[in-house]
Amino acid sequence: MAEDSYTLPNAWELADRRLELLELEHDPYTIRRARDHVREGAACLEAGAGRGSIAQWLCEAVGPSGRVAAVDLDARFLRLISAPNLEVHELDLVAGDLPPGQFDFVHARLLLMHLPERDALLARLIEKVAPGGAILCEEYDVFPVLGTTEGAYQEAWSAFGRAMASKGVSPTWIRTVPARMEALGLAEIRTDVDVPLFRGGSREAEFWQLTWRQTFDMMVASGVNREPLEAAIRLLDEPQRWFYGPAMVAVSARHPRHV
Repeated sequence: MAEDSYTLPNAWELADRRLELLELEHDPYTIRRARDHVREGAACLEAGAGRGSIAQWLCEAVGPSGRVAAVDLDARFLRLISAPNLEVHELDLVAGDLPPGQFDFVHARLLLMHLPERDALLARLIEKVAPGGAILCEEYDVFPVLGTTEGAYQEAWSAFGRAMASKGVSPTWIRTVPARMEALGLAEIRTDVDVPLFRGGSREAEFWQLTWRQTFDMMVASGVNREPLEAAIRLLDEPQRWFYGPAMVAVSARHPRHV
């Protein structure tokens, strides 16, 4: 996968800010979920590590006797993290080999929905879970947005969905993951869903503004006029307005030998 195969490339000039906003919004929830599975001395795999905030938290959580393998196609932000128990792997998760060994905790957030090979990669990640270990997948599901919005905001979301689908992104794939994990032999399957309702001018609003600016040309190419997209981006600046965002759906499970 080349850099231009990224749906939202890290090379974009505002990518660091966009990823920072994503971390600020979602890290507290991810950490709350991960605490149940991470212990001192554990070996962890962070797949699609992005800007690296969860990888850094994992390094602190497992302590000096643990290790964290952080993997991303573009590791430019991961190399900025200073942690002696962090291993940075810049590789293609679809075509390349995963880091060696098994892991007590495997985590992926907003990764698999972007990859057409998501089902095969999920199976490969599950193979990396050590006996008694756990996997946690967190992905967006678009259901709160479509059907609850209108006007320019709805048009922008419809255009964004079409543009992402043209790149192989699935905004509903996470719904299938509990059954897939069960079919692959995992146990203790749990789900958790956060549905954001946010004010214009907030961090969440800025995140979606940047996301749509980064994919603006892609959305226009899908057949949408520029005017409603620009209007939707402006709407997100208005603090008197409230907006639904996509749900973050989390699915976790354990290696069956733990049972």
